[in-house]
Amino acid sequence: MPDERSESEQARPLGDDEAEDRVPPTSPPPTEPEPLDALDLQEIAEAEAEGMTHADMGLPPEEELPEPAAKAPSASSEGGHLEETVLPSTVENYELQPGTTHTWGPLTFQVASRYLGSWITATDGENRLLVGPRHDGRLLASLDNHRLLPRLVYAGPEGTVLEALDGKPIGRNLPLRAALEVVQPLAQLVYFLERKGLALLDLEPHALQQTPQGLKLTLPPRLGRIGEPPPRVWRQGYTPPEVLAEAPLSGKSGVYLLGALWFELLTGTPLPVEGPSELLLSGIPLPGVPQALAQMLAPLDERATPKQALALLQKLSRPGEVEVLLEFGEATSVGLNPSRHYNQDAYAYRLERIQSEFGRTLLLRACVSDGMGGMAAGERASQAAVETFIAGDQPHPLDDPQAQSDWGVRLVWAANQAVLEALAGLDGGCTLSGVILWGARYTVAHVGDTRIYLWRSGQLQQLTRDHSLVAALVASQMITREEAMHHPDRNQVLRSLGNLRQPQEGYVETLEATTGQVSGTLEPGAALVLLSDGVWGEVTEAQMAEILSQAASPQAAAEALVQRALEAGAPDNAAALIIRRRI
Repeated sequence: MPDERSESEQARPLGDDEAEDRVPPTSPPPTEPEPLDALDLQEIAEAEAEGMTHADMGLPPEEELPEPAAKAPSASSEGGHLEETVLPSTVENYELQPGTTHTWGPLTFQVASRYLGSWITATDGENRLLVGPRHDGRLLASLDNHRLLPRLVYAGPEGTVLEALDGKPIGRNLPLRAALEVVQPLAQLVYFLERKGLALLDLEPHALQQTPQGLKLTLPPRLGRIGEPPPRVWRQGYTPPEVLAEAPLSGKSGVYLLGALWFELLTGTPLPVEGPSELLLSGIPLPGVPQALAQMLAPLDERATPKQALALLQKLSRPGEVEVLLEFGEATSVGLNPSRHYNQDAYAYRLERIQSEFGRTLLLRACVSDGMGGMAAGERASQAAVETFIAGDQPHPLDDPQAQSDWGVRLVWAANQAVLEALAGLDGGCTLSGVILWGARYTVAHVGDTRIYLWRSGQLQQLTRDHSLVAALVASQMITREEAMHHPDRNQVLRSLGNLRQPQEGYVETLEATTGQVSGTLEPGAALVLLSDGVWGEVTEAQMAEILSQAASPQAAAEALVQRALEAGAPDNAAALIIRRRI
């Protein structure tokens, strides 16, 4: 059933009364300070020596561990239940009683009351603090006050002291957008930690709060160094299986914890101790979420990396697909040269709507090719090239611009193989300029001297470089662009399809060669203009701009470009393909 609350109501943090209704009863945040005495601290300290205390884990009262000692679970007992072993105490100072004053290093503070687990509220004059006896703050000190983490006041052998913040715990049963606004910054933190050589092992969910400074962890997360054995930690539904097995740490451990938190934020219930199942995840009625959670909660070898997890969340946080409507114009001519009996220019395009777990996206493949070779060899080559470029299944995913660009390069090499097979030993080949449009994002792949232009805001920008002799002469400043238009060797290309049997790195050029960017955005009103040299060789860029500005439609513009080439004499075949984004 759809959530009928307004968007502002859905995204806001819950008040205390609402949080009590919607946070699972297994892990209630403290609402009233409890009296703190030495015995309480001793029990907590003994349990926290190697892991989370039962107070930190938020276990219900009936599951609290019996005295005299807290125990940490392992996975060695029969029937798949967690076996408990006594943990030794490393805490020596149990004298942090309410009202007492203590000096740690240069810091003097007065104890107030219990906060969460073994953490205590305290004051230093007008400053409010959180004190963690024997908490090791060295790793926290190495993180340069990350925006999600509490500000470190002191870290020493006695423990850790943090700046206390006012905030409200994050609620449960959140709508997708609100849950993503919580989990996505944490995913950025997990990625940041991995780059620092650290892994996220555990965090107190109710320490994640909305504060006047934004989303914050009011208590530090538990961290470990990647490649080292983890400390013993366990939180119901949160702890990754490899951490329970005490395997060397990896950045993926934090991804599992993120998935567990996201699941609870959306459903209002923690993951079961045995972990996720396909049936459990499929019960979340949000397309894309079960698939993303399955990757984040998968076994270690199959689990998403921190970077991949962040990309998954970013995809889901994007607004629904912006409708992209395209208009096409196409025209071609054999030209006026009496000796040319075949039109060796070819073009093709293929428009699809691709459905993925992240919604529907428009996919366009389009290209223009100029064939070379006697008799019909050039026609065979160009036709084989364009048919191959637009054929075949697309890889998954194309949401990444680099993947989209790389696919275009592979399509050109597939076209090269098709040209070799079509010629069957004949002397010939072709050029090819192709574009891939994914939604509104385009990439190009190019070999030879066919061209792709971007027409935008009355300006024409060439997106490809000519692989030709005259282009090399212009680049070396041996001739001018105007001289190149009439140079006797202007049709001599330096790269083409059909003369190489094995792919060569860099032979197929992408958008980076001209713009320095992997991809570009086709804005409403802008157009991609694909031309053979029979058009751009006879029609100046100023004339092209005039035609594109005055034409009533892309079709009228394509026809006018070819007609202008004919009026100039059209010694070569001519082809124009225009793709304009209407909205």
